[in-house]
Amino acid sequence: MKYHIKFSAMLILALGIVSCKDNLEESPYSSLSKEVVFKDEDGLNQATIGVYQAWTAPDFTDISSRFILTESGHRYATAGILGSGADPYYRFGHVSTSGAFEAVWSRFYKIIFRANTVIDNAKRAVPGEEEEADPYIAEARFLRGYAYFNLVRLFGGVPLILNEVTSLSDEDLIFAPRETDVAVYDAIIADLNFAEANLPDSRGGAELGRVSAGSAKAMLGKVYLTMAGKPLSRTENFQKAVDKFSEIVGPENEEKYDFELIPNFADVFSLENERNREIVLSFGYFVNSSNPNGNILPFNLFPAGLVNGDEQTNYGLTYDFYKLFEKSDTRRPFTLVDRYVFTGGSRAGAQEGDSIIYNPTIGNYIIKRTNASLAHDDFKYGIAYGKLARVPRPAGAAVQGYSADLIEMRFSDVLLSYAEALVETGKTAQALPILNRVRARAKALPSKATAAAALRTAIRAERRLELTGEMTTVFDIRRWGTLQQEIAAMSEDQIVDNVLIPYSPRLELYPIPQSQIDANPNLRQNDGW
Repeated sequence: MKYHIKFSAMLILALGIVSCKDNLEESPYSSLSKEVVFKDEDGLNQATIGVYQAWTAPDFTDISSRFILTESGHRYATAGILGSGADPYYRFGHVSTSGAFEAVWSRFYKIIFRANTVIDNAKRAVPGEEEEADPYIAEARFLRGYAYFNLVRLFGGVPLILNEVTSLSDEDLIFAPRETDVAVYDAIIADLNFAEANLPDSRGGAELGRVSAGSAKAMLGKVYLTMAGKPLSRTENFQKAVDKFSEIVGPENEEKYDFELIPNFADVFSLENERNREIVLSFGYFVNSSNPNGNILPFNLFPAGLVNGDEQTNYGLTYDFYKLFEKSDTRRPFTLVDRYVFTGGSRAGAQEGDSIIYNPTIGNYIIKRTNASLAHDDFKYGIAYGKLARVPRPAGAAVQGYSADLIEMRFSDVLLSYAEALVETGKTAQALPILNRVRARAKALPSKATAAAALRTAIRAERRLELTGEMTTVFDIRRWGTLQQEIAAMSEDQIVDNVLIPYSPRLELYPIPQSQIDANPNLRQNDGW
């Protein structure tokens, strides 16, 4: 069941980019004042839903940018059929003016500003019964904390704005300086702790898709695990991650918080099964008159002709990644589209009904009927990513308008994160069955690793097999401190024009968008940029 989040009247003050007054104005859906919006609990509810809507607002380009920034730039990322939309990011040729940084930064701060509006005004909606506002505040604080969790992993310490911007005179907020990454993490933990304490254990019915205490516990565990790794290296947080994940893993806990591994891997991503029990956090994308663009990822990632005929494949994964999967692994044919039947009319040399097969020797898809390369043969490109519902876009939708939800965290991520934290706290015997639970669902052979080093390697490899494409890969590489090895493992023939930037410590973080540096005199750029 998909929870359709409808954004209605809500005051939007200063919901633009954090450090530029000119960008602090957003076209409002209404001109209602706070006094009207927050006059009762119904208005508070609608304002809270507006924070969710900020994650899926019609300006869709940052969704593609988020994918690129979190899933390119590693040994298995390469160009897509039409070249690389991930260029220059997947070959580390990006600069501070590259567009993805501005797009992603802007989205997250708009979410933060909307959340702050709810947090600072919620209690006025229920005078005399202020505790009734706490669950709504908890939702807003979860969504704010998750936005900051993304920002700090992408850029390091960022401006920490925890109060509503009410006017352009709030220069201490608008032109806020960067905080340390530790300060940002402290704020994230405070937000998630409040959410955990004030949200229901799970959601169902009309509330399916809204965050819960289970969501907060899972995200807290992930935050602790991240803090235990690079760059903070606060290894005491491995035990905090174990403690938190243990509260939601196991038969009784999974029943309480409504989590499970769905038996069939592909069913997790079905449009008929959205918001299923494996989904810890997702945001709904559905094409309608207020959101005609939908979710752009199927358009950007699917191979041409998989479902509509006009897909613009701008990202690929190498054949070496394909070979990591066992033949029995049910994740392989769903994660990677190595063969399919072309649909949608003649295009790129293919016709309706043609069999399209990836040929690893030449690094191109081949049209079986003609034995010619699909679209291009002047450079090698990778196998297209397919871990999304493979259904045509809705009738009348824009060319990029698909309705697949954006999955932010699954229960399999919880299990693998738990197993990793157990290994790092010396509990290898407890970690192995959790790892093998994920492998068993995928019909992969059980791991026999027992020593800590071997089990650590197995879990890291499993995260690649299970979670590639789900905006986790770059974050994992950074917290493991393995980026230099990733770049060393890349080959020039997986790079368009064969130009690969060598490793530098500056690549451990992305640059602050140059537009933000120019607009805010209190912002400092990351080292090396």
